[in-house]
Amino acid sequence: MITKDQLIASMRQEVKIIQHLATKVPAGTYDWRPTPKQRSTLELMKYLTHCGLIGAVHAVTNEWDHAEEMEKRSESVTPETFHAAMDDQMGRLEALVRSVSDDDLANKDTSMPWGTPTKVGIGLIDMSIKPLAAYRMQFFLYAKQSGNADIGPANCWVGVDMPKQG
Repeated sequence: MITKDQLIASMRQEVKIIQHLATKVPAGTYDWRPTPKQRSTLELMKYLTHCGLIGAVHAVTNEWDHAEEMEKRSESVTPETFHAAMDDQMGRLEALVRSVSDDDLANKDTSMPWGTPTKVGIGLIDMSIKPLAAYRMQFFLYAKQSGNADIGPANCWVGVDMPKQG
């Protein structure tokens, strides 16, 4: 079974990479969107500030009462406040994970958003880490597609710039 420290470290790594990618979005492209009906870069950034926490709270409480308030809170996120909003989400994730007993992580029942039963620990992985990772990849692609041709796998997977060759 994964430990709480390992779970938190994985969440923290995703947040770190997402924050790094925010520095790679070309200036003036926050309104860019791949197609008219997809999120803009700024809308994706706002979503990233709560997408890991909403599912995590549900995994622990098996409720969704918190979701609307968290979504509304993210509406005020700007490129300038994004890093702090991600830090806030990470702080809340860590406190939430630490509040759950090891027994509950392994044995307490919860459900996925579509109703499939699961245990809290798996729910935290599936409803927090996986969304952070998936939307991190989308964020990377947005930065690349909107004009930053200099980013690559190290930016997306580790959250670092590759050293210049030559």
